[in-house]
Amino acid sequence: MNIFLKLFFSTTLLLLTTLVFSGGQIVSGGQLAHASSDHGHHDHDEHDHHDDHEEEAKGPHGGRLLQDGDVTVELAIYERGIPPEYRAWITHDGEPVEQAELTVLLTRLGGREDRFVFSRLEDYWRGDGVVEEPHSFDVAIELTYQGETHRWQWESYEGRVQIAAGIAEEAGVRTAIAGPGILEQLIPLYGRLVTPPHQTARLRARFPGVVTAVNATVGDAVTRGDVLALIESNESLQTYSLRAPLDGVVQSRAVNVGEVTGGEPLFVVMDIRQLWAEFKVFPDQRHSIKTGQDIHIRHGDHRHTSPILSINPGPDEKPYVLARAALPNIDQHAVAGDLVQGAAVIENLELPLLVDKRALQSFRDWTVVFIQVGDIYEIRPLTLGRSNNQFVEVLEGLQTGDRYVVENSYLIKADIEKSAAAHDH
Repeated sequence: MNIFLKLFFSTTLLLLTTLVFSGGQIVSGGQLAHASSDHGHHDHDEHDHHDDHEEEAKGPHGGRLLQDGDVTVELAIYERGIPPEYRAWITHDGEPVEQAELTVLLTRLGGREDRFVFSRLEDYWRGDGVVEEPHSFDVAIELTYQGETHRWQWESYEGRVQIAAGIAEEAGVRTAIAGPGILEQLIPLYGRLVTPPHQTARLRARFPGVVTAVNATVGDAVTRGDVLALIESNESLQTYSLRAPLDGVVQSRAVNVGEVTGGEPLFVVMDIRQLWAEFKVFPDQRHSIKTGQDIHIRHGDHRHTSPILSINPGPDEKPYVLARAALPNIDQHAVAGDLVQGAAVIENLELPLLVDKRALQSFRDWTVVFIQVGDIYEIRPLTLGRSNNQFVEVLEGLQTGDRYVVENSYLIKADIEKSAAAHDH
């Protein structure tokens, strides 16, 4: 898909998606929650009573205010200089409650549940754990006080967008499954291609004489044993054949019919079906580069992996050695002298969780990927570890088995940002 079509889909996704869906409407998290108790109250649809842009009720500590009869709970996420935690203030007829049981259950995209049990500290109640990012979940609260149970529930979503499968497919959104893998630790190297010496033959006449026939010219493919020229010996006046000693291509010809041969090469034949990639290894790299290590070779659009065959001194007074690896060249896409890039594999690390680096996006002050569950996509802030040029280790923020967006993840980011902007206004 060309870039213009991708931009078209990115621009139009907003018209076909919603940040959150509930009864066909956007739920901002800015309305009073559903409330119920076991003494005669029942659930109420918040959309029956509140406009989508109405602000949620706030308590004196800046938290969400939840009321059920004469019982009030103010719930807030506190994160000033500490990891995010839940704090609550419980009152009955305006007076602080000393004895109660309070739990909060968060259900995240994909079904994971986080449960927090509260205990009283000084003038507030504190949940027993960290409220991990993103703060995007379905919230269910249960308060037991004086033998009665009060419940509230609401949706609190951020960094989430819904995209129909067909639209995502047309936009080129592709996903992968997060899981364990091997992370190659690499050292970049640079060099050029050369023809191995044993694959070059310079053919001379065995005896001086007159050339009576020439059967090959520059560029011809020859097979070992093919007659390249006939020469009549000056001494014996017998004609003998000059034959190709290997399979290859005639690189040069310095003879014509009727000429007298001397000691100069008449033909140069090279077998270029395999070349050597010679990489410069400088002093600060030498301790890490060894024979037998794999090296990934990049030549134009071609990729190949070969072991390092040898490490040899470079030209006189040069501050590097040469690491050589074979490069197959059956289709003859490469020629001696071409520049190549290499990446030597110095260590293979088996890690429990890796993601493709193409998936990473910046979002607020986080580095994130976007997970997919059905047609819902949501941010996952990550703590990252070791990496190479393709994959990165995930230390926190993702679980094995999560499906995440790899290709065109920037389109998901753009659509979330557009949806959030549209909802704010």
